[in-house]
Amino acid sequence: MADDASWKLGQDIEIHCRFCRLNLDGVVAALGPEGSLLKVQCRTCRHFQDFKPPADLAAKRAKLVAKAMRIAERHTAGQGGTRGSTKKATPSQTDLSPEAVLRKMWEDATKDAHPLKCRVYDCHRAYKVDELIAHKSRGLGQVREVADGAMVVLFREGFVRLEVERPVEED
Repeated sequence: MADDASWKLGQDIEIHCRFCRLNLDGVVAALGPEGSLLKVQCRTCRHFQDFKPPADLAAKRAKLVAKAMRIAERHTAGQGGTRGSTKKATPSQTDLSPEAVLRKMWEDATKDAHPLKCRVYDCHRAYKVDELIAHKSRGLGQVREVADGAMVVLFREGFVRLEVERPVEED
C-alpha cells in the first residue's frame, strides 16, 4: 500500500465497500488539502463513499461463527435445567455421580450433532438405535433402545421413555 502523501486522483486502491460489504478494488475520487483520502469509488458497484481500509475477513468470519455458536448454545442449553448455568467442571472437580456419568454420555453422543439437522420427535414415527432426535421440550437426545411401541432416549437430564409408532387417529 502506498504512503498517505502519495495518493493521486484515479489511483487504484483496495477498499472495503460498505455497499457490497466486501474487500474490492476502488479508485481515489477525492483528496483532502494535505493529500489524505476523502472519497473513493468502488469499481464493482460504482458508489462513491468515504475511504475505509480493507477489513480482515478471517477475523470477521471468526466473530460471526462465535456469535452463531453462542446462539446455538442458548437454544440447546438449559433444556432440562436453568438457562443461566454455564459452569464448566475442571479436571480436579471430576464427578463420578450417576448424573455426571449420564451427562458425559449425552455430551459424547451429541458433540457433533446440529439440532436443526436431527429428526424432530413425533410419536407416530419409527426410530432406530443410536439415532439423534430433537425433542421440543427436552432438547437433543440419542435413541438407546427401541421396543414395542416405546423407546428409551438419552437426554441431557437422563434417560426418558417415549412412545413411538402410535397409529394416527383419523377424525
